[in-house]
Amino acid sequence: MLANRLRTSLFLLALTPLVSSPANARDWAKDGWEFVSEGNGIKVFLKNYPNSDIKGVAGETLVDASVGKILWILIDHPHKPEWINRFKEAHTIEEIPPSSNIQYSAFELPFPVSDRDFVFRNDFSVDKTIKGVVIDVKSVVDKRQPEKSGTVRGEIVRGKYILIPQGDKTLIQAEYLADPKGSVPAWLINFFQKEWPYKTLDAMRKQLAKPYVKEWDVYTKVLKPELEAAK
Repeated sequence: MLANRLRTSLFLLALTPLVSSPANARDWAKDGWEFVSEGNGIKVFLKNYPNSDIKGVAGETLVDASVGKILWILIDHPHKPEWINRFKEAHTIEEIPPSSNIQYSAFELPFPVSDRDFVFRNDFSVDKTIKGVVIDVKSVVDKRQPEKSGTVRGEIVRGKYILIPQGDKTLIQAEYLADPKGSVPAWLINFFQKEWPYKTLDAMRKQLAKPYVKEWDVYTKVLKPELEAAK
């Protein structure tokens, strides 16, 4: 009997690495994020920021796609209407070698709310500590994309995507603090923005399953070699 118990204990101990938290599991609470909900494999978090009535929103999920394909759908403008809610238009203002760019995105909102647009910079890098790709996103002022009449220029105060390979899957961690500006009250902004993580990550997952999705060439040429060297 004792021998059987010992064998069982050793077996469970051996299984521990297989059933423990996934690699690179993040302590969201330590970073000030409050867990809100989980559904369909997607976790949603909110965060209060100093001097801001608008809350930060974040989400985390595991998808059946490579880092390169995730980056491609984020840059692929023609297919964005298929998965981005209220998408109106987008284009790349400038490519900044080796792995940055400036983007323009606009969104069509229901009357009487004015449409919103954003001009922002994406900086792509490899974090050797977590062995993943990080996208830092922040609004910029660019004279090549002036404000349009009837459209309010919003601000991405801070945004980040963290993409960590997990075998043939990728762990996505996304967080944003965005101010749509205009006269919309903060409580209403918070009410709608808390839906962003789930809706966005769920839509990304479905988009990534489409047959035409491919790896982003900048990832293949620049980021992937760095990522593989960090392993």
